[in-house]
Amino acid sequence: MLKNDLYTVTAFENNMGTVAAAISLNTAHPIFNGHFPGQPVLPGVCMMQIVKELTEEATGKKLFLNDAAQCKFLSMVDPGKTPELQVTIDYKEPSEDRVAIVAVLKSTEATFFKMSANLLIV
Repeated sequence: MLKNDLYTVTAFENNMGTVAAAISLNTAHPIFNGHFPGQPVLPGVCMMQIVKELTEEATGKKLFLNDAAQCKFLSMVDPGKTPELQVTIDYKEPSEDRVAIVAVLKSTEATFFKMSANLLIV
């Protein structure tokens, strides 16, 4: 949905339930014109979608965000100042219909977003 449009994956490692990915934001994407004019910020819902899409890539399964036990937006992502981000996702399949994740989106200077959630396999 957002991959190869809002962001591109520049590195991706999937190792025994842990994903380490590097992404590059498309700073010219039209979403930044409206969110917010003159002060672009990566929308929180897009951070959540990026995590979901990278988890789908890691598991090879189509997923749906069922519940987020914890979702913390710690700092704003200004795409002009921080176009390169790192995403780490620890995941496991506690049952045959869901994937439990703990994810972090950060740069070398700051942590922007943390989430613990269950994604349903659809």
